[in-house]
Amino acid sequence: MKIITVLHSLRSGGAERHALQLMRGLRARGHEALFAGSMNGWLGQQLTADGFGGINLPMVGIYDLPSVIRLALYARREKADLIHGHLTRGALYTGFAAKLAGVPNVATAHSDNAGKHFGRADRIIAVSGAVARFLEREGYDPARIRVVHHGIADIAATLPADVRHATRAALGIADDEPCLLMAARIVTAKGHDTALKALARIKDQRWTLLLAGDHHGDLGPQIQALATELGIADRVRFLGLREDVPALLAAADMLLAPSRREALSLTLLEASACALPIVASTVGGIGEVVEHGASGLLVPPDDVPALADAIARLLASPERRAALGARARQRFESGFTENAMFDGTLAAYREACSR
Repeated sequence: MKIITVLHSLRSGGAERHALQLMRGLRARGHEALFAGSMNGWLGQQLTADGFGGINLPMVGIYDLPSVIRLALYARREKADLIHGHLTRGALYTGFAAKLAGVPNVATAHSDNAGKHFGRADRIIAVSGAVARFLEREGYDPARIRVVHHGIADIAATLPADVRHATRAALGIADDEPCLLMAARIVTAKGHDTALKALARIKDQRWTLLLAGDHHGDLGPQIQALATELGIADRVRFLGLREDVPALLAAADMLLAPSRREALSLTLLEASACALPIVASTVGGIGEVVEHGASGLLVPPDDVPALADAIARLLASPERRAALGARARQRFESGFTENAMFDGTLAAYREACSR
């Protein structure tokens, strides 16, 4: 098959990483993957470096008719079998262009609070059951929705044997220091403030928190100020954007994900692959990855005391952390691999093409 992926973005995020992974996987399976979007953004630059073909598609706002026409002409010229749009803007432009070009289209919904513009898709892929239920509440036909969970490669299998010690040494963290990790954009939805407030309640325990994410933009400066206000700035490490998240996961003892909203985080899957216990909130699709009491601990969003208690319990018990981590690894192997994601996505493609 020849598939055009459409995504409007300039920065790196979960949807962008997923699209890159999917395009690489499709090519490895013998399909031809093309891109339409900002060639100057993070995704466009990654795809160019990987040798993927594509066109620069501005998609300015939601009424950029020239972008619709250009995408339709590109699909016709390339004799594409299918166009796949990501996020609401990608779904909108894909839906219109596919109808003009006379080719099937699929749209992926990555969020459980953005449900517009998926109506022209022949099949809608929801990245979690939570997203699928949201789309149904928005009035979309369940018969057109397919849940395809994100899947990742087995990153643990590719890490060097000494990665934990080497990464900790590079960060100046002792081997016996309990190390917590948050790897997420520093925005309101991710709950960094909740994590800091919870940790401030357990200052009597040993811990160091690593924050992987841009701390210069979004809410980064406010979170830095909050750490100082809470008296824990010396125990919180702002690492900035990192390309070595798997190594950080291997170096950590626990992943924190106190999100206020989350469709399905790739970092949760990466942590599971690395046999890392997870403390997270009960929102969106998190519960589809993390089994409370089995592979991690789940608490209500914005519940500072509950989050502090969950973290404290795991800090006090290395044995419990190891048991939860082992089960997390089993969860990854049973349903969140790349092959499972590729199979589900291609099944949705075939259904769309058969209509």
